[in-house]
Amino acid sequence: MSRLGGCTKKGEIFWRMEDKQVVSTLVDGWFRESSPDHINVRANKKSILMGSLGIGKSTLLCVLAFHLVFKHTKNVLVYRRLAKSEQESCLLYLGYEGDKVVYFSLSLCDESEAKFFYRVLRGQHGVSNVWLLLDGYRYQDIPEGVRTFKMLATSQQVDLTSRERIHAYCCLMPCWSKKDLWLMGDLIYKFATEDMEERFYYSGGSVHEFTLPTPEDIRSVIDAAISGVDDVSNLLSNMTERAQSDRLRHTFVKNSDDTSQFTVRRYWEQVIDSEYAVLGLSVRLTSDALFRIYTWAKSAGHGSLVESVFEIYLHRLAADNTLSLYISEYDPPKRRQPNEERHLKMKPVVLRNGGAICCGTASNHENDLKKWRDDDTFTYWFPACHDFPNINSIVKLESASSKKSNVAYLHFTAAADREIDGEQLRKMNTIFFPDDVEGADDTEPPIYIAVCPDLKSCETFVLKPPPQVLAARKTCRVYVGYYWAATLDLPPPPMFR
Repeated sequence: MSRLGGCTKKGEIFWRMEDKQVVSTLVDGWFRESSPDHINVRANKKSILMGSLGIGKSTLLCVLAFHLVFKHTKNVLVYRRLAKSEQESCLLYLGYEGDKVVYFSLSLCDESEAKFFYRVLRGQHGVSNVWLLLDGYRYQDIPEGVRTFKMLATSQQVDLTSRERIHAYCCLMPCWSKKDLWLMGDLIYKFATEDMEERFYYSGGSVHEFTLPTPEDIRSVIDAAISGVDDVSNLLSNMTERAQSDRLRHTFVKNSDDTSQFTVRRYWEQVIDSEYAVLGLSVRLTSDALFRIYTWAKSAGHGSLVESVFEIYLHRLAADNTLSLYISEYDPPKRRQPNEERHLKMKPVVLRNGGAICCGTASNHENDLKKWRDDDTFTYWFPACHDFPNINSIVKLESASSKKSNVAYLHFTAAADREIDGEQLRKMNTIFFPDDVEGADDTEPPIYIAVCPDLKSCETFVLKPPPQVLAARKTCRVYVGYYWAATLDLPPPPMFR
């Protein structure tokens, strides 16, 4: 297939559970006989294999072409519409003359020629005895003359009308899990673990991007996709557009063990799983969209993405003045017996409403923080970098006593433990609680809050190492807490409204 658009870069195929489920669904629809108690609802329907870009749909179509010929003795015509600059649309035929398998191919074949060969072959073998497999067409762009296809491998841009659903159905080919990309990268491409971490940071679940020559190549592709997004609301829906949404929105099934979920859209989850893309789009994504990505990443076990999106999401809530925090004094594990339940006495902490500002870096932030401290317009600050030490943001609090209010240093974490640095907190206090302010005894001291996703996480959360926890507690009161936002009760995704 190398001169006919190719299939794989290495000539090897990594067979996922999802691939097995897709093939099982397609073959079942094509060949299973109905029975009174088990009707084949996909019999005699056109199969539309859809999914995100770069996940192996074309490869699977080519594999199925050979399977249909040699396993089921079908006459198969494959027409591939290729988009690469160095390739042209091509055609492959595999079929039978008596008991003998015959084939022919054209590495350059325009639509008129493909229609001609399809018409001639159907005349020779009968209309129902030639199976047409199309690759690379957008569903709505398929021309007259080849619309009686048996299978189409296409993008997510498919919207069947109620009439079309009588004669066709869609089957999702899900994007790749991190686990499968790791296995494939190790077994076939011999990637180092560090290399795969960087590749996945950019690519997410696209096997095509993940296996590009270098991580910088992947980054360039994602940069182009980000810059080409016109409407970010389409990224987490099945809305069709000709921009770059399809390259960024990756679709998965909720449970890949259940074959029925591959053909039922309510079980499909569309997310942006490229951490790099999420960061690049963070200022354009809504809080609802960020929360969807966060909950999906958590269920999928993508720890790094969980942490990044959790931080961005809470920044957004705080900037919108919709962040509420409930806190309890941090109870170090050494104060409790092994397996002893942690007793948390949660109370609300009232954040001041106002504007949010992003400025300052790990090495240059003191002047920015002093300006923010003295400006009543802004009540929430977070750094313009991803490597700020020890905390993620600072928020001004409403006073809980007769004293002047101060700030809370916020450290967002979705992990089970987190390191704390007493020295960094001491440096922050030189800005927000210097000796003269402390000596005046008319201002509440700053507090530190490790913000977890929920109460259950708070009950098991651990700060470390113990010496730094002790140092931090000498600097300010240390709390563990969780957030709450009205946006937790979300409406259904746009595709189901």
